Amino acid sequence: MKRILLLGAALYIAAFIALVFGQNSLIYPFNPTLEQPERRITEHRLSTADGETLIVWAAKPAIGKPTILYFHGNAGNLHNRAARFDRMLDRGYGIVAMAYRGSSGSTGTPSETAIRADSLLVHNQLNTLIGTPRKLVIYGESLGSAVAIQLAALHQPDGLILEAPFTSLTSRASEAVPYFPVKLGLRDEWNSLGQIPNITAPLLVMHGTADTVVPFTHGEAIFAAAAASNKTFRRVDGLGHNGHWSVAGQKAIYRFIDGL
Repeated sequence: MKRILLLGAALYIAAFIALVFGQNSLIYPFNPTLEQPERRITEHRLSTADGETLIVWAAKPAIGKPTILYFHGNAGNLHNRAARFDRMLDRGYGIVAMAYRGSSGSTGTPSETAIRADSLLVHNQLNTLIGTPRKLVIYGESLGSAVAIQLAALHQPDGLILEAPFTSLTSRASEAVPYFPVKLGLRDEWNSLGQIPNITAPLLVMHGTADTVVPFTHGEAIFAAAAASNKTFRRVDGLGHNGHWSVAGQKAIYRFIDGL
């Protein structure tokens, strides 16, 4: 019995160590492939303070239209969102979309510290990328919602859209693997719940009730903690983590943006 207990303890410790050392590949499973944007979008390359290169896709807005600063989720790359960008451009919106480190041709290793610094760099370069935006809407999907919240707390946008946001990486990881002390080994926190009260910009939160990647309760908690007086929660019954860009979803997004 003692040997069995020792073996079980050893396996548990080994599994936890593997989780700690492999966390970056689990949190940031980006597609590194560099792919060219469609003709209406221009690829830019920004140099970071620590010597890395960020790929940014950008397109100027039509006269009088807002610009969307877009942060995508942790799967795929910018090219996987090309259809979304097409629809936004069709509406006349400007687009600025950052490729995280290790994604879409950007160099470097992703981390919360690095991504937050990179999002600030892109924000500071908006005038160079697309000119001074008439209005700026920050849009974050899944992981990108955390990036969007951190940036919006520092630089209040004209509007903030969050698609399937989570309260914090720590809380979500604790739910996913409750048998491990994730707080001891998790390097990145992404505490969105702690930052959302600092944002007063108009807010749209979208979340599906059948989301198993980021449970619906996370979106509810983010919305409840938001300080914005103008805030809307779009509950989608039966929807999982993806699919917010349905026809109905797009209408809700456009209605929010055009009403700013």
